[in-house]
Amino acid sequence: MGAGLDLTLLPAAVSPLVAAEVAGTARRCRVLAAFPTCLYVGLGTHERVLAVLASDAVALPIGLRLALPSTEIRWSVEPGDLVVVGEGRVRLPRADVVAARLSRPSRVRPLPRGAGVAALPEPGLLGDLAHDLATAALAGRPVDAGVRGLVGVGRGLTPSGDDVLCGVLLTLAAVDRPEARAALLSVRTAVRQVLPWTTSLSAALLVAAGTGYAVPDVARLVTLVVGAGSTDRNDGPEAGSRASSAGSVRPADPSDGAILALVDRVLAIGHSSGRDLLSGVSGALRAVDALPSIAATTPRPTPHEGAHRG
Repeated sequence: MGAGLDLTLLPAAVSPLVAAEVAGTARRCRVLAAFPTCLYVGLGTHERVLAVLASDAVALPIGLRLALPSTEIRWSVEPGDLVVVGEGRVRLPRADVVAARLSRPSRVRPLPRGAGVAALPEPGLLGDLAHDLATAALAGRPVDAGVRGLVGVGRGLTPSGDDVLCGVLLTLAAVDRPEARAALLSVRTAVRQVLPWTTSLSAALLVAAGTGYAVPDVARLVTLVVGAGSTDRNDGPEAGSRASSAGSVRPADPSDGAILALVDRVLAIGHSSGRDLLSGVSGALRAVDALPSIAATTPRPTPHEGAHRG
């Protein structure tokens, strides 16, 4: 597939989010887009997309990821071409990409909202729209208008409005409060009703974000920002990490350089996708921070409650 390489079988790691289609009955699927680092293939329904990824591609949660970099790969297909997907592989003109193992995609970790304030870029108007949507969802009000004002708005394979919605969904998934869980369900339901309004790739990523899945840097950043200042900790390996890297994922201090480094890496995603997603995160966090504290909403026991009764 590359200069000096005449490979016919290319082993790859497949996400469980698309593993069923890759392992299923072989069928012809249309190429939606082709770039040096990745190939997007429609899987039949509008929101089902398989991302065939070189090792240097953004690690989307809907991927079949190769160990080879893009410099050693030539897909030999163009948008509109048909490729065969199924029986554990994707058949390209010059090679088969074979699902050799499962690879768990990265996912946000639910945490109590910390008291710290992490430094995120200025969210602007998109952040205000995200704030209004998240506020309505957290209050139990209808969210259809807010979702419809964002989904599919913008240009490219992942329009800006969809990136903002991903940020809102991921933030609500990462906040460990009953109001956030109810809000997530509300926004996710409204988004699913209008998925045909946007591109297939963006629809697939919105569905993934609705269950907390995102690219590794995004999932880790959202988790750290939500828990900034919290004393809680999640034991176990970070979602998407290798088994050999098992350890604790602790909410970072907001001044932690890890957050700043992650912000820079997320901002580098796409032309504006990373920035737009962070606008959604910022807006949703402002709405979460406006909620009454748990302590303020928990009834205090009366003087006789819990007293010894002899």
